[in-house]
Amino acid sequence: MSVFLRLSASSFCALLLTAAARAQTAPAAPPAHSHTPAASTHAGGTVTLDQFVTSATPFARNQIDLAQSTTVLGGAALRLKQQSSLGETLSAEAGMSATSFGPGASRPIIRGLGGDRIRLLENSVGTLDASVASPDHAVSVEPFLVERIEIVRGPASLLYGSNAVGGVVNVITHRIETDLPAETVRGGAEVRFGSGANELARGGVVDFAVKPDAGRAIVFHLDGFRRSADDVRIPGFAESASIRAAETAEARAHGEPTPDFARDRLPNSGLDSESAAAGVSFVSETFHVGASTSGFNSLYGVPGHSHEAAPGDAAGVRIDLRQRRTDVQAEWHGDTGFLRGAKLKFGHARYRHAEIEPDGAIGTLFSNRGYDARLELLHGDGKPWNGAVGLQSSRSDFSAVGDEAFLPPSETRSDALFAFEEVTQGAISWQFGGRFERTRIAPEGGRSRRDEELSGSLGAVWKLDATHAIAVSLTRTGRAPNAQELFANGPHAGTQAFEIGDAALSPERSLGLEASLRRRTGFVTGAITVYANRFNGYIFEQPTGLVAVESGDTWSFVPPDSPAADAAEGGLPVYQYRQHNARFWGAELETLWHLHDQRDWQLDLRLAADFTRAREGSRPLPRIPAARFTTGLAWAHEGWSAGADAQWIMKQNRVAANETTSDGYTLVSAYVSRTLTFGATRWDVFVRGSNLANEEARPHPSFVKELAPLPGRSVTAGVRLTF
Repeated sequence: MSVFLRLSASSFCALLLTAAARAQTAPAAPPAHSHTPAASTHAGGTVTLDQFVTSATPFARNQIDLAQSTTVLGGAALRLKQQSSLGETLSAEAGMSATSFGPGASRPIIRGLGGDRIRLLENSVGTLDASVASPDHAVSVEPFLVERIEIVRGPASLLYGSNAVGGVVNVITHRIETDLPAETVRGGAEVRFGSGANELARGGVVDFAVKPDAGRAIVFHLDGFRRSADDVRIPGFAESASIRAAETAEARAHGEPTPDFARDRLPNSGLDSESAAAGVSFVSETFHVGASTSGFNSLYGVPGHSHEAAPGDAAGVRIDLRQRRTDVQAEWHGDTGFLRGAKLKFGHARYRHAEIEPDGAIGTLFSNRGYDARLELLHGDGKPWNGAVGLQSSRSDFSAVGDEAFLPPSETRSDALFAFEEVTQGAISWQFGGRFERTRIAPEGGRSRRDEELSGSLGAVWKLDATHAIAVSLTRTGRAPNAQELFANGPHAGTQAFEIGDAALSPERSLGLEASLRRRTGFVTGAITVYANRFNGYIFEQPTGLVAVESGDTWSFVPPDSPAADAAEGGLPVYQYRQHNARFWGAELETLWHLHDQRDWQLDLRLAADFTRAREGSRPLPRIPAARFTTGLAWAHEGWSAGADAQWIMKQNRVAANETTSDGYTLVSAYVSRTLTFGATRWDVFVRGSNLANEEARPHPSFVKELAPLPGRSVTAGVRLTF
């Protein structure tokens, strides 16, 4: 960690360089509604700390004015970092990583926390899919048509529920209009091609506005996209060197030929996705209401032991996913009186996906029908008090049916009451609140379970001057175990594992502390943040060291070197949910050094680093991301922009029991883009190179790191038209 410490020290000094000797009140942020558009985002980074965020509080706030750390990704930066999955799109951001379960399925991880501790939202409403149940289940959000992504790092349970203890990723689309449009017709289209998997993505969006008068409009929205990709190119073998050596030795011991290991292409990693949506909204200066309906289909492969596939069979499990979703949103905002506004958001979805075995049979059919609804009432005028009270209700009817169903059908219902308040006293803004949440899980044929948890938070933002701020937050969260953690019991084809839950698990409670120093403008902008979370009864899935072997209709658990395991060609590794006290702590540094910042051209240097440590007792927790260090340059001049960066991921040798270490690797990328304007149309042409050194990269958080490395060298070229 010496590199991180040296970088932290130099950047910390730079952030403090121009701080005032005494604190003084900074100018207030301009008033904004929840639908305030984002400020422009530099293609080279996201650390200006000068964008408004709508996901961390009930009202829009500048990033520097929030008690918690945030990241906003939009515009050119989002376009250049876009991947086929949400997790990989965000994996290079500070404190972020991904489950990396192949190109078709990758869920975000924040500060080492993933699964049911990260709340994934679409326009502040849950994604309503099955991605939380397993890392091979895709998130039902396609990054292609996303306008911006807001990330709240650290506990956001107060507003979004106990399963946001690790943070929130809010994907913001434009399917329901929230602002009075300036044009009658507006829209855009994009097409891009990637060499790494012969990937072709194309799509577009268009809005039509009908204006009865200057203060009102009815807006119709249409969008659609299609993405197709072959098996992705990889640098070398799909299986790791240790897996190849072990299986070669085993084959020789049995007098069998050496397995035919896959190389150059990752078998069963292709995907085919498509989506379409339509919406209609009524918008005025103080009110908007709208509805949209959308569909998302995806057929993708789950990488695995490709050399074990029978001739003519697919090289692993494929997942056929389908979701149909309806959203309704309304908001009123006023300028006088105690009640300043009201927001209503509702989403309902029907989701299902089939896990298709290599022989074409359906092993498990997952389905989820549910809704997520929230109502917020905003009050106060900020002199010095404002805040919101709200209600949230969600329901999920989840089932897994088939010969390899590892979860019983269950219904999960959650209802909550929450309040968030903000008080400004001179240079300090206090942000605090609480949430009471009741959760009920009713498994089919079993006893239902009820949990009631109380969460609370207290934060303060101290503005040293108009440029610098110190933010501190303390959060207490209670999370009830979910259906998978309680009731899993069986083989899961997608993860190639036998998963065992524990119905006796108690609620998981945590206490989180975060402190951050931020600089908004000047030669150096960005933030340095330290954080710590202490969990009482942390729930995690740990390998037992045994394998599950099927005999008829029963399963037995045996050592991997036993004769029974050899007869079953290895069996399935057994993972069991356990509960122990745990501690997470770490630091994040993200800075932008404005080497040249003039009207005609800019040159920025990005320096960033982050690490997470996590232990239960004296032992490391499994699948914790390794430390990272990133540096990059970004240049812009009269419609041209270009940049390059390198990310060093360190070796992860702090591993849990029965977990292997992960080697370090370096990822190098570069881009160049050109913006052209012709009348009312704007054309953005871009080329991006990824993993230019063709490095073998196996992220430690991945369940399939030994079987599926990250993609190798790839070049993506695209053009985007807006009008």
